[in-house]
Amino acid sequence: MAARGHRDIFAADMAWQEGESPGIRYARFLLEEGSGTSPMVILSRFEPGEVVGAHTHDTNYFEYVIEGEQTVGKVTFGKGDVRLVSAGTGYGPIVIGPQGCTVLIVFQEAARAMTIPKGQTATGN
Repeated sequence: MAARGHRDIFAADMAWQEGESPGIRYARFLLEEGSGTSPMVILSRFEPGEVVGAHTHDTNYFEYVIEGEQTVGKVTFGKGDVRLVSAGTGYGPIVIGPQGCTVLIVFQEAARAMTIPKGQTATGN
């Protein structure tokens, strides 16, 4: 049942997209459609052994490991672990463990959530 201000999205109806490689899939949700300042929620699934290069984001975010594990830099995070990352903080690479990894990420502002590779700025310089 959907009511005003309420949306239900079932697993079978999620719009999964391919990430930077075929082993990365994600579903993206805006809490307030059409608003760049809205928080954005991303559910990401990584295949075993995937590597995401060092990067940053221009917004704060919360990440919860649902299953599997990932090593961020020298620290390994597993099921139930949380990462809280401030805007502009560089980290990585992220190396996915042998069982893969599923994470839920909440970005404070959707418009500022894009991945910025290490050594670049939001404008690409």
